[in-house]
This record gives sequence, C-alpha cells and structure tokens, in this order.
Amino acid sequence: MKKISLAILTILTICISGKAQSVYELSFTYPSNNKSVAYKAFFIDYNNGKGQARLKFTLPNSSDSLLVNFDVTEEVSDIPPLCNNDERIYYKLQNPKFIAGSDSAISFPAYICFKKDITSGLYEPMGVAASATDCKTDVQTFSKVAIVQKKDLTKEFVLIYFKTYDVFYRNIFVTNNSKDLTTTERDVTLYLLFVANVTDTLIGAANSKDMYDAIKFFGKVKDFLGIYNFIYDTVTRNNFNKQTVQQKIDALKPRSKDIVVFYYAGHGFHQPRDTRTGPCIDLRDLVVDKKKKYQDNSLCMEDIATSIKNKGARLNLIISDCCNDTVNATNPIAREAALSGKKGIFDQFWNTQKCRDLFLNANPATILAGAAIPGHLAVSNSDFGGYFSNFFISTLETSLSLASTNPKITWDDIFNQVKQQTETKAGRTWCNVEKTQKCNRQRSFNEYR
Repeated sequence: MKKISLAILTILTICISGKAQSVYELSFTYPSNNKSVAYKAFFIDYNNGKGQARLKFTLPNSSDSLLVNFDVTEEVSDIPPLCNNDERIYYKLQNPKFIAGSDSAISFPAYICFKKDITSGLYEPMGVAASATDCKTDVQTFSKVAIVQKKDLTKEFVLIYFKTYDVFYRNIFVTNNSKDLTTTERDVTLYLLFVANVTDTLIGAANSKDMYDAIKFFGKVKDFLGIYNFIYDTVTRNNFNKQTVQQKIDALKPRSKDIVVFYYAGHGFHQPRDTRTGPCIDLRDLVVDKKKKYQDNSLCMEDIATSIKNKGARLNLIISDCCNDTVNATNPIAREAALSGKKGIFDQFWNTQKCRDLFLNANPATILAGAAIPGHLAVSNSDFGGYFSNFFISTLETSLSLASTNPKITWDDIFNQVKQQTETKAGRTWCNVEKTQKCNRQRSFNEYR
C-alpha cells in the first residue's frame, strides 16, 4: 500500500477546492416603511444548500444598532423557458431572531442572490431580493462584497456580528484550543482502500474524481490530527477485478485502535432475492470483460462490511457510490452542472475537538453507507463526481470547519445531511440533453453493523 505523497496532495487540492463553504461580509441598502435602511451582513454559505446570515443595521432616526440572525436555505423555483436553470441561486432568509435590539416592524429582504460568472463558472454574491420567481427578479445589488478568510477573523471583527457565547465565536477563540493528541492517540493508522472503475466510458471520469477527493480528504484527516500513518491503496484499470479486490481486503491487518475505509465507485446492482440494503459491486471492465458473468465477478457490500468488521478496527467506513437496481440499469449522468463552486472559498481550518470526536471516538463502529437504496440509481457528473460522494466529502469538510455553527457532530448527522442533499439535488437536475427527465430516483442510506 502507498503512503500519501506531496505531489498527489498538490493535484488533489485543485480537484477538491470547490467543496468547502464560503464566508462573506456584504453591504447593501433595502427599503423599509418608505425609507432606505443600510445593512451590513455576515453570510456563511455552507455550500450544501444551507447557510447562516447575520444582519447589522441602525434604523432611521435612531442610534441603536440591531443585530438579527437568519437561517438560510437554498430555494429553487420553477424556471421559465427563457432562463438558464443554473444562472442564479437564491438563499431564503428564514427564522429571524434578534440578537441585539427588538422587532421594530422592519421589512427584511427575503433572499440573498448569487449569480454565476460566465467566465469563471463560479457563483458570486449579487444582491438581495423580495422573491425568487425567476432569473429576471429585481435584485438590490450589494454595494460591497468582501471575501472573509480566517486571517480576517480577529476578535474585534467577529464581535461585530457574534456574541462571546455564540458557537461561531467559540469555535475560533475557545473550543478549538483543545489539547493536542497524546502519543497513544497519535499511534493510529488510517487505511483507505479505494476501488474505482475509472476506464468506463460513461462514469469513469466521475469515479476518478471521487477517488482523488477521498484520498485528499482522508490524507488531510491524518495531517490535521497528527496521527502517525495514512496508508492508501487503489484498485483501478488493469487491476480492476474481483480477485484483486478480495486480495487487498484480505491483506488488511488493522489493530484495534485503527481506522479502515473501504470505498467503491463504479457500477452496482441489487440481487433479485437479496433482502439486504447494500448493493453488489460489478468488478468487470465492461469493455474488456463484457462476456464475463456478473454473478462470478462481483462482491456484495454487506459481505465486505462483515469481513472488514471482523478484522477488529475501531472505526470502519464501508462506502459505495453506485447504482442499486438491476444489473442492466445505468448510472444517470447529469447533463448540466447542478453543483458549482462559489467565489471565495473559506480557508479550511477545522475544529480539533470535532475531528477528534468523529475519527478517534473510543466507541467502536462499523458503518455501511451507499449512494442508493435497492431499486434506486446513483447520479454522477464528470466535473464533480458522484452526487453522493461530492456531498459526503463536502459535508465532512463543512461540519468540521471553524465556520460551522453546529456545536457537535456525529456520523448520523453527517449521513443524514448527505441523504437530504443528494436526494434534493438529484431531483432538481436534468439527466438528458432535452431536459425532459429529472434524475430523481436516488436515495442514499447508512446502517451500523
């Protein structure tokens, strides 16, 4: 097996750069009771359909500053024929809560709007709006957009928008100062075995992207926590077959303190009379091995999970990004870029304690997770990989980040978010050139073993 190299990390950093959240300080004016109110906003875009906004303002004829918190949810409307489906993103401001001051019957904007730059392909903050009807909705443009990075988050700046008891403040200045890992805690090996059908003409590029993203992410876990070893191996191209996969699994020799991740990206199917949730993975190169029987050249994820669990590692993640329908069903390929990066990715500094709680939890766990339940398909796109894999990595990045306001995370939290995001995005994306068929038959799963 291979220890991760600096060259690989450099390449993979480019591949995964658009997954993390973005943080902005925004300035704008908005009418309320026939008067214009000047706002400054601190907006966290989690890049998973959710966010948080804090609006700071002073009412006309008053010297008192008001501060209001909003939950933010991405909203997609029925797009008229003259609009491009991905031209704008609207984030709905919900559940206003006054942090300083009180309700003064003021009219707040209903949406924060992002618009895609046709040159870079990245979404950029555009302005605020009263509705999200279509791409022609009037938008009050921002007078100033400042991209916020970790170096900008001084106590003086953060206290403009947050109180010392807020999770965001405590993530940066309090709870992230947990003790370093002890020598015993560092003595952990994280194993990653990634099996990917990268030569398939339909889904090969997406599977390759998933593989690089996973290697990059788990390598970062090793570096951030300071554990001693990250050892990864891949099964692709000429080695992509059942015998090699079985040999690699048999060769895993984790200790009781170690972490094992088995990850598959390729074609999958559900056995007709199999009552288990997990798919079976098709380990044939469908160009070279098209005459081979799939029954003799496949492994079932449930059996892989059992085999790896029996090796006794403390944490086992058994993950598949593949279809779970009949063997002849094909992964839908998204025909439009339903996911796109935002301008201004926040520096990825994680919360030490959250990362420790997730990956170094003393309670042993084996989790089987996949992109599709029986009878469902797995959507992918060559630009960003499988929907499930994309959201799995981005949810982990977001949840561990200092910008996250969730005080504690668990694997259930992670996979529940991934399930929701995957199903929502699949249902909103066209899967054919004619834009008549939505990729709406995908629901992911996770189970403890």
